[in-house]
Amino acid sequence: MSGELSIFVLLVIVIVGWFALGTHLNVRKGHHYMEWLQDGLPLIGEKTTLRWLGSSVVQLKIEKAHQPFRRAEVLIVLEPRDVPLLWLFSRLHGRRDLLIVRTELRTAPRLQLEVFDGKGWSTRAIAREIRALNWHLQSAAGNPAFQVYSSLPGAGAGELLAEASRCPLPLVRLSVRESNNNVELQWQLPSRPATSARSVMETVQRVAHQL
Repeated sequence: MSGELSIFVLLVIVIVGWFALGTHLNVRKGHHYMEWLQDGLPLIGEKTTLRWLGSSVVQLKIEKAHQPFRRAEVLIVLEPRDVPLLWLFSRLHGRRDLLIVRTELRTAPRLQLEVFDGKGWSTRAIAREIRALNWHLQSAAGNPAFQVYSSLPGAGAGELLAEASRCPLPLVRLSVRESNNNVELQWQLPSRPATSARSVMETVQRVAHQL
């Protein structure tokens, strides 16, 4: 076997091995996070359907949600550990495992706002969108890492940021939009969350009730 062919075969083995190992690690992490969520999901709704979207996203859909929600969706977005170059690139740009809770309220929210960590990998396009909408810059209420915008001046975004920040997980984004009465919260997921999923979903409930 020539040297070039040997290197090619070795490279294929490394890539395939990394893919298998990364997929296994993400599946294991996904199941760990799903077990952790079981304590909190009943606060949002009873019936949940589960789908894996590739090896990096777990989707949990709740069609019959409790008040004040009409429906909800929980996403566990994992690092792309199965693709080495993509994983390295995304890690260097700050990507970590992420918990996303998207809900549709039964009634229209009283305001529209965007609160987000300007350094978050999932929020980089938000600032450009908000500036195009000419929303109003608000005070981050002692949280300089966050950018806060609302559709109306003095709309009480600080109170909602304080409520969302009560969750022990690091907050990444809080979004409230009139379109479909959408409320979205994003938190960074540590490998082993020290807080209960119930406290996270209680935060989602408190934010929604303030709207």
